Amino acid sequence: MATPIQMPSLSPTMKEGKIVKWLKKVGDKIASGDAIAEVETDKSNLEVEAYDDGFLLEISVPEGEVATVGAPIGYLGAKGEKVSGGAAAPAAAPPKAEAPKAAAPSAPQAPAPAAKPPAQPAAAAGSGEGIAILMPSLSPTMKEGKIVKWLKKAGDKVSSGDAIAEVETDKSNLEVEAYDDGTLARIVTNEGDVATVGAPIAYLTPKGAKAGASAPAAAASAPKAPAPAAAAPSAPAGAQVVPIRREAAPAASGGGRLRASPLAKRIAQERGLDLAQVRGSGPLGRVVKRDVEQALGQGLAKPPAQAAAPAAKKTGAQPEARAFGTRPEPQAVPMSSMRKVIGQRMSEVKPGVPHFYLTVEVEMEAAVKIREEAKALDVKVSVNDIIVKAAAIALRRSPKMNVSLQGDQVLHYGTVDVGIAVAIEDGLITPIIRDADLKGLQTISAESRDMAERARKRALKPAEYTGGSLTVSNLGMYGIDQFIAVINPPQSAILAVGAVAEKAVARDGQVVVRKVMTVTLSGDHRVIDGATGAEYLRELKGLLEHPTRLLF
Repeated sequence: MATPIQMPSLSPTMKEGKIVKWLKKVGDKIASGDAIAEVETDKSNLEVEAYDDGFLLEISVPEGEVATVGAPIGYLGAKGEKVSGGAAAPAAAPPKAEAPKAAAPSAPQAPAPAAKPPAQPAAAAGSGEGIAILMPSLSPTMKEGKIVKWLKKAGDKVSSGDAIAEVETDKSNLEVEAYDDGTLARIVTNEGDVATVGAPIAYLTPKGAKAGASAPAAAASAPKAPAPAAAAPSAPAGAQVVPIRREAAPAASGGGRLRASPLAKRIAQERGLDLAQVRGSGPLGRVVKRDVEQALGQGLAKPPAQAAAPAAKKTGAQPEARAFGTRPEPQAVPMSSMRKVIGQRMSEVKPGVPHFYLTVEVEMEAAVKIREEAKALDVKVSVNDIIVKAAAIALRRSPKMNVSLQGDQVLHYGTVDVGIAVAIEDGLITPIIRDADLKGLQTISAESRDMAERARKRALKPAEYTGGSLTVSNLGMYGIDQFIAVINPPQSAILAVGAVAEKAVARDGQVVVRKVMTVTLSGDHRVIDGATGAEYLRELKGLLEHPTRLLF
């Protein structure tokens, strides 16, 4: 049966692509991994690869026309096979099959009424079914709680008023008390797991009754179902999170073969990642490079996961100690209950990414002098290159700033990658300077110019404009004194840099003229607090006013 070649999502923000050129023609033999078409995205021009072997049976979208992500642009199949409406439909069906899967967990969302049914287990206590111990609301803003530690174990006798578990809320860690006498029959929510307010976390057998296995067993499976249901919406919202497979079946289609691009398979094999645990975002659910990288970022591969614990202890020092050329994977850390509530409350006030802004004035006398000295030596270094270098070192010294939010996890980066905002004819793009804290000014200058030129030609690759936690946006060359920039998700911060201008300032009781620049930091309040941003700006200001510190 003919298989549709779908328009892939080649960038995080891509919704449609334009066929610039077909690299294969109808009737050509195609192998998995072959480039078959050149596509213009919202960022640059990229090639589309085939994910199966076969012959190109039909081109559905001619050169110059646009197709939405996921729409068929051609068909692949056996030599001489005919493409019919009936054949195409089943081939395109697998992605739609996701809808029932996504909807399926909504059935267990019936545990939402589990807030009402507690009356039933309690009423049935006399019949030996047990009493449900529910997750209490321990603060006005609490919506869920995390079991930090069980203070009682299954089989222990419990009296009314006994502390049975320690729970982490959005405010603090508190103890949950029992309200009845009896025996702790079964623990439903294990240590480290989260339960919504009103959901059963354990079952108590009333005093004088025998523990029944059937009711708690059924209850144990019920609360587990809401977890995937709650996690499902987070995938579209984060747009960068790779949903983990809950079922054992691999990402296969039709014949049960694992669908993954050759590059994705190679990276997964090198990093020890089980592709069956990764849900693909490519055509027909294929796993592509982006999915593997995001899964590695979540710590799914065993080797990085084992190394994550020591890395967490030395988050601040790790970037300084690492050798140039080594790039540790970011460490994925689940959001704490407090951070979740902060994110929810901030998003209510400022929907989407809740920004906050901090502004500081920086004296640029010494930085401008460095630029002039470099110019005298015929070395091309701009003020912006100095700012990028200072922003990177300040980021390394402020590891709490070097983060990004992806779904319900915070990625802590072990590398310092800084974006630079580049204006192009159709809008704006942010190429990334990798390891900017480890590179010299001349290298940063050369890379910035090269990527800016290729950005204007739409020749950047996705890896060159994705990643990082912070971007530098400089409008000083346009004479702008001060402005506020909008964060480029999933990054968590952006620096808005104004012009270097002479201003009258007070120094030692005297009015003097100094070259001054205004910098405004926009931060994502879901993962960065004002004090964290203020410490970062203080470090940045010190580096720019005393640029010799950039050498140490």
